[in-house]
Amino acid sequence: MAPIFSIVIPTYNRPARLERCLAALAAMDYPKERYEVLVVDDGGTVSLAEIADRWKERLDLHWLKQSNAGPGAARNTAMEQARGEFVAFTDDDCEPEPQWLSELENSLRATPGAMAGGHTVNALEGNAYAETSQVIVDIVYDFFVQGHESPAFFASNN
Repeated sequence: MAPIFSIVIPTYNRPARLERCLAALAAMDYPKERYEVLVVDDGGTVSLAEIADRWKERLDLHWLKQSNAGPGAARNTAMEQARGEFVAFTDDDCEPEPQWLSELENSLRATPGAMAGGHTVNALEGNAYAETSQVIVDIVYDFFVQGHESPAFFASNN
């Protein structure tokens, strides 16, 4: 039976962040048999074998590797293997909330053919780069989403 969701995660040399992302996915309030996780190593030099071993029993985990081509290409690589009815994107430095897939499924079923996404929150307060990125994303969301019936933008991590 095909999963409802294929969760796609591009990664590049951030094993500690990826580990936290996988922990968050394993803690979701969504049935484990209804989602698969596709991690794409985008040509990183850090081995992810230990992480794969730790999570293979707790998640339906698929590891893919490609030469470094960037996160967009990594997402496309995963899309070729995805079996889910829906695809959910997140990044290796994100920690989705436990209700993430439940809420996405409710939105997607309520509006067939539409994209669905949520709000991203900076978890690295005090980090100038992360805070600047959050400000930029908030401004773009305000411009393209607020006051529109159909949002025209979603950050690629969501």
